[in-house]
Amino acid sequence: MKTSAIKKTILLHALLLVSISICVAMIFSISTWETLSITTFSIYFLQASTSIILLLAPVIYLKVYWLIPTYLVPKKYVQYTISLILLIVVWGFFIGTVEPWIDEHWFNEFDEKKTTPYNGIFAMTFIMLVTTLLNLSYRWFMQLSKIKQIENDRLQLELSLLRNQINPHFFFNTLNNLYALSLEKSDQTPEVILKLSEMMRYTIYDCKEDTVAITSEVSYLENFIALQKMRHHKRGEISFEKEISTDRLQIAPMILIVFLENAFKHGFDLLEKDAFLKIRLIVKEQLLHFHMENNFNATDQQNSIGIGLENVQRRLSLIYPNTHELQITNSTTVFCVDLKLYI
Repeated sequence: MKTSAIKKTILLHALLLVSISICVAMIFSISTWETLSITTFSIYFLQASTSIILLLAPVIYLKVYWLIPTYLVPKKYVQYTISLILLIVVWGFFIGTVEPWIDEHWFNEFDEKKTTPYNGIFAMTFIMLVTTLLNLSYRWFMQLSKIKQIENDRLQLELSLLRNQINPHFFFNTLNNLYALSLEKSDQTPEVILKLSEMMRYTIYDCKEDTVAITSEVSYLENFIALQKMRHHKRGEISFEKEISTDRLQIAPMILIVFLENAFKHGFDLLEKDAFLKIRLIVKEQLLHFHMENNFNATDQQNSIGIGLENVQRRLSLIYPNTHELQITNSTTVFCVDLKLYI
């Protein structure tokens, strides 16, 4: 431990002991409230601080910082029990002997009820029991906090890995199409470059945040669909209906795109004609409703859940554990996704 940390810890414990002494002095002062004076309160404070700092604190710190870490935490229960009993007996006898002497010689209180060694042992038993329970409760709480932090770190890492698993084949396909368009000197080349640039900017920069504006996610979907239409304009029809009543809604990035990628991978990419993809997106104040249907070749058997869909299901369970509804169904040749996010 660094020197500054040690000094900070010592100061913190010193303030704690002084604060407890003041509280104890205040409690004793209540009985003499009518005749209470600064001198009387000072005497009570000195008595309380003497008992706490000289008689109680050493044994408590010895148990907390040595006995528990050395024997109880490593589960050496026999050694811990024997050491604790010895500590209670020895220090209880010490308190029962020393406290009356301090009262007589330091504070001139000869008429006070004397503390006996047996009273000291009884008091030490109670103090050891309470402090042990408090220390174990504190250790349990700190351990729980560490476990929670580790779990949160693990979830964040898993989310990051899942986010980075977005299939890059679309970008490679688009670059190949862009190369073909450039060879043909097509007028669509600048448009393709612009849309691809916007998509790459979104995935590289915007998706670093935990959430993005729904408008940004929709723009990404629209660019994706527009580029796919250039590739598959002869294979079928693609429709995207949207009804967005608010642009303040924030969602996790790259959630919806996985469904579209899956639809093209198992639908348009494998069908020569009569392919279709119908997308409907409704966004209200605290609700996002995404519905998608696409057809596929029956021999492709799209009823199995692929890696992409497992990815998005896992992300939804981590980010929206109790605030989402996802239904994935399919008939013989039609695949359907219905997602509701309650944000």
